[in-house]
Amino acid sequence: MSFVAVSEHRQTTSPKWLLILFLTLALLSVAAFVVNLAVTASQSSAAPVVENAPQAAAAAPVYADAGDQLTVWVGTGPAPGQHSASEPGQVVLMDGTGVFEPIIDVPPQTTRVQACSEAPTSPDGQNFAFFIGLEAGNLYLKKGADAPTVVDEVSALACLGSGTFRYSPDSTRVAYIDYEPGAEQSEFADGFLKVVSTADLSQQFSYENVVAFDIHNDLVAFVSFFTNDKNEADEAAVLIWNGSGTLEVATLTPTAEDCKFTSASVAVLPDSKLMLVMGHRCTSGDTRTAWQLYQVDPSNRSATLAASDFQDGQYASFARTNSIFLSPDGARAYFGVADGITANTAGLKMVTLADLALTDLIDRQVVMATYSGAANAFPRVSPDGKWLALVVTSPNNENELQLWNMADPSVAPITISAGSQGDTISSMAFSPDSSRLFLVAGGDSSANNSLIGVELTNGTDFRVSRGRFGAGLTVSPSGAEIAILDWQVLEDPNEPPYSNLVVIGVDSGQTATLFTGAEIVDGKVTNQQFAFPMRWVRP
Repeated sequence: MSFVAVSEHRQTTSPKWLLILFLTLALLSVAAFVVNLAVTASQSSAAPVVENAPQAAAAAPVYADAGDQLTVWVGTGPAPGQHSASEPGQVVLMDGTGVFEPIIDVPPQTTRVQACSEAPTSPDGQNFAFFIGLEAGNLYLKKGADAPTVVDEVSALACLGSGTFRYSPDSTRVAYIDYEPGAEQSEFADGFLKVVSTADLSQQFSYENVVAFDIHNDLVAFVSFFTNDKNEADEAAVLIWNGSGTLEVATLTPTAEDCKFTSASVAVLPDSKLMLVMGHRCTSGDTRTAWQLYQVDPSNRSATLAASDFQDGQYASFARTNSIFLSPDGARAYFGVADGITANTAGLKMVTLADLALTDLIDRQVVMATYSGAANAFPRVSPDGKWLALVVTSPNNENELQLWNMADPSVAPITISAGSQGDTISSMAFSPDSSRLFLVAGGDSSANNSLIGVELTNGTDFRVSRGRFGAGLTVSPSGAEIAILDWQVLEDPNEPPYSNLVVIGVDSGQTATLFTGAEIVDGKVTNQQFAFPMRWVRP
């Protein structure tokens, strides 16, 4: 019955009421439009545009979200190294959706903004060190959620890595060498060793003329060079600081009066003995540079020359060709020997510390860290200390990755080619759990390349994504994502490429843009800016 009543009512509704209803709805729509227009105008006037200010792109997160935090250098220009030194920049904290908060200004004329060494984060994850400056600048430490604090004014060489900057295993201290001005151009690089508390940044220790050091929880071992009237290192002191006093545990002199030391590297072994690799050269007789391997026993203050041989090249003060890498159990040490091909390439040797037996692993052209940078990535050690990742080049510029299992030297290294002749391995980083290595292989300078992953458990590699990826990559705390610069190339060859900051899902290949590096106006690239990732945490 109700249905019939409604039907009858609809049939008897007059045209006049329909007209009134239609006009009422129309008036309400117009009123809503006017109100919305007014609100929009008010919001626009409340948000002034800052000229040339970096703009975060609206980005749908891959897996990252607002809980992620990336430390990013934002500057004017296509990318780091191509940036405008006359324009200021910022170091910002960017979340996983592209929203950022400035934490420190980068002043004009800055040439370097970089993480300090290949291990800028303390083992407990609470401290992050970075450098801002030119040939010299400020070393900053960011502790937890606190603002970055200046630790010291240092040479950029202090943040080169491979032994120039290190945390203690318990993260309570950080040590670095504050090199003398121009040290990268001297016969050997030396400066003040400084040990700083990470709790309050107070300086706990300082010592001059230091060329190498290693830090453990309860001691710091270091080598200090003393020179003659010709500024030649004719004496090397091996010392230990235990938190309360300094003890000279060995004193080394060259083999003859006309000989001198040219470099040093030191490592503290599990039994508290020390391993030294020294560079040694004479001005008469055989003038080739020699490497010398010493074992030092602090308990009885003795130094034993375990092995020595001539090498093809000289140690350069601006390169870390004599770096030492210890196996996780401390049973073996891997060390570089300058090969004479370039200033920052070396051969790689292994010594078994129980019997001091030597094994030649790579004859030459392992790419080591160098002050001015290089096309190929520098050595990396996995967080668990098990894997050593190296790029090995050739006279024909054919480059490959070699991954050595330092826990088991009987296993052949995992090798991956960079691609065609001239292709590079420009970046590499381990996942935080040491299960994977990620690298960029292929062309550089905005050419086509690939982001590759390596499963360390079985040695298999897989392509994460194709792109035009720039140097430098940052892995998320979970290891599931990578933040990296991705060059964008327009169809018009007269327009320059620009770089976006993107996040890529490792297993899905899904990509999200966190920061767009330019504006395109009438097909022209304008207002180029970049956002270079240095660290990724999840507080």
